Amino acid sequence: MNKKSIIVLLIVLVTLSFCGKKKDTKGIDLTVTVVPKKVTDDLYGKMNYSFKFNEKFTKLDKKYKVFVHFWRIKNKEMLLQDDHFTETDTTAWKTGSKLEYSRNIYIPKFLDEYDIDFEGYEEIKLSVGLYDADNVKDKIYLFEKILNIQSASLNAPEIVYDEGWHQSETDFNSKSPKTGEWRWTSKKAVCIIENPGKEVILKIKGRISDNNFEGQKIKFYINDTVLDEFVPEKYDFEKDYIISAEKLGKNDDLRLIIEVDKTFVPNKLDDSISDDRELGVQIFSIYFRENLVD
Repeated sequence: MNKKSIIVLLIVLVTLSFCGKKKDTKGIDLTVTVVPKKVTDDLYGKMNYSFKFNEKFTKLDKKYKVFVHFWRIKNKEMLLQDDHFTETDTTAWKTGSKLEYSRNIYIPKFLDEYDIDFEGYEEIKLSVGLYDADNVKDKIYLFEKILNIQSASLNAPEIVYDEGWHQSETDFNSKSPKTGEWRWTSKKAVCIIENPGKEVILKIKGRISDNNFEGQKIKFYINDTVLDEFVPEKYDFEKDYIISAEKLGKNDDLRLIIEVDKTFVPNKLDDSISDDRELGVQIFSIYFRENLVD
């Protein structure tokens, strides 16, 4: 056996051991598209599902759940999953009908651009199918695709936390990675961001203090223009914006400003606390990047 044949055989063996034996699709045709087409890490995106039930479909007598798994091929680790039930129960699916819907996903930041072995992307296997919630071994594999995940830095400019920000803090016991790290603002906090000159998506996730005052007003600015002002209805808030290139201005850098009308100092509220910082609002994440939606 020559060297080329050995390599092909090894690839086949690895693929079979990783993917496992595929089962009959039971007459279900599934199409899945990921939006945007250019997939990176640290990305909020959308998955579109289209189920069609052809003439080979036979009624399902169990309530199946859809499994959606993103696997890192090189180390066989699951990157993320979005298992869910469909709005229409699987026992109600019928031959000749179809089911279409979309779900939002977040692909976490996981690529290390400074790794000497990093090739500019990583291959991820997307697997979608059905499984019996009472018997996870009862699976129907419906869809599989290899995605090339590139680094978010390609279209997500660095955010520089400039004046008005306190140091980053971390809660290692947090059950949610989305709220495990944060920065407090003072009355006014400024971020400096390279201007991409294109339409962008901005998402800001934060929390106001839960026991110090009510009716705190928050303002977001792009440069000197007010983007939004609001009083959070709940302690936690998450704001999403689509911002045109025109609103970003023509300078090389832009300023994202977060301003509050009320602040507090912890040790003035409780003598046992040594924290004498002026605190405004707690910010968990700022997501700013080119809008890649096709």
